[in-house]
Amino acid sequence: MVEGFDKKISKLNGKKILITGADGMLGSSFEEIIKKYIQNCDITSTSKKEMDVTDMKEVLSYAENKIDIIIHCAAKVNADFCEKYPKESFREIVSGTNNIINLAQKTNAKLFYPQSFLIFDGKSLPIDEGTAPNPLSKYGKDKLLAEKNVLANLSNSLIVRMGGFFGGYKKDKNFVGKIVPHISKLIQTGKETLEIGNRVWQPTYTNDLAYNCLVLLADDKKGVYNMASHGKASFYELTLKIISLLKIEREINIVPISSSKFSKKENAKRPEIAIMDNRKLKQESIDFQRDWEHSLKEYLNHKYFRDMF
Repeated sequence: MVEGFDKKISKLNGKKILITGADGMLGSSFEEIIKKYIQNCDITSTSKKEMDVTDMKEVLSYAENKIDIIIHCAAKVNADFCEKYPKESFREIVSGTNNIINLAQKTNAKLFYPQSFLIFDGKSLPIDEGTAPNPLSKYGKDKLLAEKNVLANLSNSLIVRMGGFFGGYKKDKNFVGKIVPHISKLIQTGKETLEIGNRVWQPTYTNDLAYNCLVLLADDKKGVYNMASHGKASFYELTLKIISLLKIEREINIVPISSSKFSKKENAKRPEIAIMDNRKLKQESIDFQRDWEHSLKEYLNHKYFRDMF
């Protein structure tokens, strides 16, 4: 947590906040940090079982109560699934967000929409708020359309385009959350080598994202912001850092290979490199992201990961 964080978000004290997808990686970080640092905050945290965002009637049932802020984290986040099942992708990402827009309009709530870096093709670097999106996948296209709908219908909405993230420990369905238990199983079965691709990104901690986004919400920011960790790393470099932090370098050998080998196995096309510049955050002196190594060290220093080795 940045120094004085509690003061930076004090304007959110007493607010009524609805979180969709609160059982996911990002949503759970928002819930955790709000409960820890914001006083007298009335939080309604909904999982998919508690709110199916594709069901308009169910979504609008929440309009019976006052809502100040909607943090909309509920969405299909598996890009390969979305490529294989495009109708389901559109239903959950676009139609679901349209229903949340309707809820925000009826309650006069501010809508926060987390965006993916996968709306970009990575051809123009670094990616700042002025970079034109060009999604390479169905997932990216649906996420971009949902963003456009939010901006077109809610003048006070806040969009944060995020770097690829890790967080949530057992809930972590992204690279870090998958690779650590995979390495643990390899070591347990006596395998000593693991091939990792060289696609480049910015590993970003969901807790850091939640902290920083809450500062923006407290300041009633609107429009589009970029938010990603400082620095960059290939998946290979990230994996080397992971085994170093877990002190298992002698137990597994990480071998770099071209990411094209893995791309052939993926349904969704992704940029080979996607580096975002937090330009607006820096200009407004509200960039509280950390170097990815620092955040990763904090994340891995948890019983959930330590108990794997």
